[in-house]
Amino acid sequence: MLEKRESLDFDIVFIGAGPANLTAALHLQKLVNSRKDRIAVPEIAVVDKGRQAGAHLLSGAIIDPVVLEEYFPGYLEKGCPLEAKVTRDSVCFLTEKRRYPLPYLPEPFRNDGCVLVSLSRFGSWLADMAEAEGTAVLDSTAAVEPVIENNRLTGIITDSKGFDKDGNAGPAAEPGTQINAKAFVLGEGARGSMFRRLDRAFGLSPDRHVQRYETGVKEVWKIPAGRLEAGETLHTFGYPLPSYLYGGGWLYAMTETEISLGFVTSADPEQPVVDPHYNLQLFKEHPSIRPLLTEGKLMEYGAKSITSGGYDAMPQPAGPGFLLTGETAGLVNMQRLKGLHLAMHSGILAAETLYSCLLKDDFSDASLLAYRNSLEQSAIYEEMRRSGNYRKAFDQGLYKGLVRAGLSLKIPGLSLTDTGEKKEGRELRPGTKQYRKWLEKKDSFRPDDLLFFSKEADLYASGTVHEENQPCHLLIEPDAIADICTVTCKRDYGNPCQHFCPAGVYAIDYDADPILRLSPSNCLHCKTCEIADPYGIITWTPPEGGGGPGYTIS
Repeated sequence: MLEKRESLDFDIVFIGAGPANLTAALHLQKLVNSRKDRIAVPEIAVVDKGRQAGAHLLSGAIIDPVVLEEYFPGYLEKGCPLEAKVTRDSVCFLTEKRRYPLPYLPEPFRNDGCVLVSLSRFGSWLADMAEAEGTAVLDSTAAVEPVIENNRLTGIITDSKGFDKDGNAGPAAEPGTQINAKAFVLGEGARGSMFRRLDRAFGLSPDRHVQRYETGVKEVWKIPAGRLEAGETLHTFGYPLPSYLYGGGWLYAMTETEISLGFVTSADPEQPVVDPHYNLQLFKEHPSIRPLLTEGKLMEYGAKSITSGGYDAMPQPAGPGFLLTGETAGLVNMQRLKGLHLAMHSGILAAETLYSCLLKDDFSDASLLAYRNSLEQSAIYEEMRRSGNYRKAFDQGLYKGLVRAGLSLKIPGLSLTDTGEKKEGRELRPGTKQYRKWLEKKDSFRPDDLLFFSKEADLYASGTVHEENQPCHLLIEPDAIADICTVTCKRDYGNPCQHFCPAGVYAIDYDADPILRLSPSNCLHCKTCEIADPYGIITWTPPEGGGGPGYTIS
């Protein structure tokens, strides 16, 4: 018989060890440590499902160092793992064989003064500093369920360990712990599982504007010296995507021999037949990319979802007992293709709000709502307002999107609302000539394990590990599998879960009666399946803490 669930009490708990929450925890702890004479020393903790800080952090990544310069003086001397200053920017339109650089870069697309960074290394650095200041960083700990009492978040339940696929307790089984706190800060990245639960309970998302997401897949390569200068950046649009599908590629030279390249593809339940991993392989085939990789070596692979809805889709950033930071609060500027500086700045404001609550010993709804007021008066909201709803401009396709986005650059804050026009030619469904052509090309793709990789080979490079015999964390109703997966979805979309998952978690066995086969141990925790599922029958939940990818250089 299992022991009774343990309970831990803290003052402040941060859910997720991304840049936003780690910055918040570090800044809050510094504020507390500088004024111990005025405040009872609080217990502050960060919980994260990764096996160590940074293990689940994946990004391009270009950082605007404005927050570092203001709040972390001497950050370079303190070992901040920045890779290289951006030395040259390029934005190009790609056709299948050609590359057309933009002759002029609008200001939002420039990276003057920005720095390339490995986000996993950066997160690890922030976590080490937070721990040195006195914050408890609890890795391998997934927040799986909120505790709501008297219409307020008062605690969380963490993951249980040691249960088999059927839910039976093993000899070392431990139930999840209940962690209580005066306030929680959610910084789970895009479409966090705890955020979804609280959104349902408290109605945080706006009624009229649906959040949007993209799937970013990334490879880190070691290449021969002499091909790129450290600090070079390239962003692309066009090939290999059709004009009706949003997305694009990037390539960043972290050093002369270490590059990050990846591809972003719209994750859209209305257009689920996409394969972000395949798009990355096609991107690498382009004549302007392939020569850079020849004789190089793949070092790491990963995938993540990206919040892209813009200003109108941002949820309420504060609720009873909690605050939202970073991507969980919708803080990504798709016009600049950046969010790290916004995430960190939101963490600073969250920390200052919580410090004020600690001084007054007042964590009421009104006190926590001061965070929203701080955001609204900050450079964060000003930047989000200026970028408006840039991503929405491309709902009618690439070429109309370029025109509308261009107008938004001339008129900052221009509302790019839907026009009601039908997205002609965007349906990619079984039976159509377009679908057959796409599927034939994808089926003919042959990875060579030198430049082009299967999902299985790339997955190995992600360092993904899960306890094989744990309960499946991908929840699908059995009736839905029988009625939708193998009948309706097959007819309407050809079972797109086989394509949109960048880790090959989903497969349909057509040999006998169609059967959905899951490989949850492959999961990269990107949540694309829940986002792109056209029928909304997949629910992603956190697996046992400590599982998932093990990024170290992404």
